[in-house]
Formats: sequence, C-alpha cells, structure tokens
Amino acid sequence: MEKKNRVMEMLKSLVSNIWYMVMLVAICTAVVVIILNWGKTMTALGRLIKILAPFIIGFFLAYLIKPLVALFKNLFNLVKRGSYMKVKKAAAVILSYIIIVGMIAIIIIYIAPQIRDSLKGIGHSVIRGYNYVSTHKEEMNAMIPFINLGDFMEYIKNNLGSRLLDQGEIVVPYVYEMSSSIAAVFYNILMGLVISIYMILDGRNLINHLKRGVFAIVPKEKSESVWATMRECNHIFNGFLFGKAIDSLIIGIICLIAMSILKLPFALFMSLIVCITNMIPYFGPIIGAIPGVIIYLFISPKLSLIFAIMILILQQFDGLYLGPKILGDLTGIKPLWVIFGITVGGAYFGFVGMFLGVPTVAVIMYLLNLFVEKKLHKKGIELFNSK
Repeated sequence: MEKKNRVMEMLKSLVSNIWYMVMLVAICTAVVVIILNWGKTMTALGRLIKILAPFIIGFFLAYLIKPLVALFKNLFNLVKRGSYMKVKKAAAVILSYIIIVGMIAIIIIYIAPQIRDSLKGIGHSVIRGYNYVSTHKEEMNAMIPFINLGDFMEYIKNNLGSRLLDQGEIVVPYVYEMSSSIAAVFYNILMGLVISIYMILDGRNLINHLKRGVFAIVPKEKSESVWATMRECNHIFNGFLFGKAIDSLIIGIICLIAMSILKLPFALFMSLIVCITNMIPYFGPIIGAIPGVIIYLFISPKLSLIFAIMILILQQFDGLYLGPKILGDLTGIKPLWVIFGITVGGAYFGFVGMFLGVPTVAVIMYLLNLFVEKKLHKKGIELFNSK
C-alpha cells in the first residue's frame, strides 16, 4: 500500500512537472510570436481597445463616481439605519448621476460659449501682439538683444502662416476625420455612462466574483492576505483619483475667484486649464500657468507677471495645505518618484499617463515594500522603513 501511494505521488509530481513545462513552452511561444508580429499585435490590440472603449470608459466612470455614491449612501444611513438598503443605493446612484450630468450640462450650456468667446479674444490679442512686435522690432530688440525678433517673426509668417493657407487639401479631410472621431468619442462616453450605472448597481456581485476568483487561484493560506493587499491597492488608487479631482476642482474655483478680483481677462478659460492640469501632482499648476503667461505677454507683461505670481501662490497653498488635507498620505512617495511616474506615464500615455503615473508608482512601491518586508522578516532582519 505504501509503495502504491509512493508511485501515485511520483505520477502526480511527474504530471505536474509536465503540465508546468507545457505551460512554460506555450507562454514562451506566445511571447516570441507576439514579438515577431509586433505590428499586427499592436493593430489587433488597438482594435480590441476600440471595441471595448465603452466598457473601459464605463469602468473608469464607475470607479470615479462610486465614492460619491458611497458618500450619499452614508448620508442616507444617518437618517435611517438598516432599512430600505436597495432604495438608498438606487437613490444614491440617481443623485450622483444627476450631479455629474448636471455638471456636464452646465459646461455645455454656460461654460462652453464663454470658452469660445475667450478663444476668440485670445486670437485677437495674439494678432495684436504679433502686429505690435512687428512694428516695434527695433525697440524690443534693444530691450532684449539676445533674441532677433525680426528673424523670429519672419519665420512665423513664412512657415506657419503659409503652410496653414497652402495646405487646405490636407486640412479639410483632417477636419472631417476629426469630426468623425468626436462623434465616436461622444458615443463611447454615452455608452460608458450607461454601462457605469450597471457596474455600480451590480458592484457587490462583481467584487464577489473577483474575490471568488482570487480565492480559487491563490493558495488557501495566502488568499486572505492577497485580497487584503488588493483592497489596500484599490484604496490608494481610488482615494488618489477622487481626492485629486476634488482638490483640482477647489483650486480651479479659487483661481477663477482670484482672477475675477484681479480683473484678469479670460478668467474662466484660464481657470479651466489650471483646474485640469492641477490633476498632475506637483507640476500641474506650473504646466497650467505656461499658456496663460504666454498669452498675457501678448496683451501686457504686467498681466503676465500678476498671473504668474497668483499661480505661484496658488501652487504653494495647494502643495502645503489643501493637497495634504484632502489626500493625506495616500501615495506616501517622495517627489523623486512623483517625477519618475509623471515622466514615464507622460512619455507613453500623454496627459492621462502623467495623471495616472503617480498612483500607479505608489501602488507598485507599496507592493515592493510588502515584498521586501516579508523577505526581511523571514531572515529575521529588522531595518527601519525608508519610504
């Protein structure tokens, strides 16, 4: 009997090793095929992402809106605990989406026309600035001798202006293609909005399915810790996204109020730029300030200086007080790694990558820290934790 059991164990081990080798060979083969057909792989991946775009947008919207839904649910629970849970959840979802759709409607109805007028005003101001520099080249060259304004203005006139006028046959198809892309984006956002509602309503089931999958794949003794780690990663990522969105909205509103008090032109448009770019940690306000400083230079250097000083004060307020109050220590990473996350994320995924790079790096560093602590604990080594 003992011999038979030993043989069975050997057979199981052999089958397990064979299965491992087969899977390893299959994975290696798949990697080689993907590398050899990289162009086709990327095309297929791009097509798949395009097809799944409404679901990706829906997941992202649900991920962002869920904390707002949870906030309303908690408020409803303060009124009456432990009853009408489904009604409370439905009411929280409806109220959250009314707020989101209402904000979109306000942007389309009220803010978009003002942005259009601001862009027209900026265009006229830039043209006036260009004409002023063209007619006062000698005086301005005397003030800033290290730049040859004559050559610079001639370059703009001969290269940019003529190309825009002469290449109408390229511009028209591009505009048509851009219009089609905008229509597709609106469709994906609309479908994503609908999908996100179902995701939030069915959130508990989706989380339970994910948890079952984790507990089925991961060994029993590690499943609880793996699930707890996943929850903490989600807390870091989701908390950063939601917190930074609130932080940026507050900064945008403060910027609008400050610009209105200082009577700076194009206040709404510039505040919107600052609000959006502020989503990028540390450097967002500076990035948002650059277009404003350049535009105000064409109108008045004094306005440009006032705007730059205002943004500097706003950045200090956000970095030293508002940001830490809202975000706390959710990321817990040093500026060096923030710069790394922004640089790498921006290089590969543009503005979205710059924004998501920081929480991604924070999650990776959290996982690496857990791994290192576990290894040190096994070796019986105790060292201070330098984050």
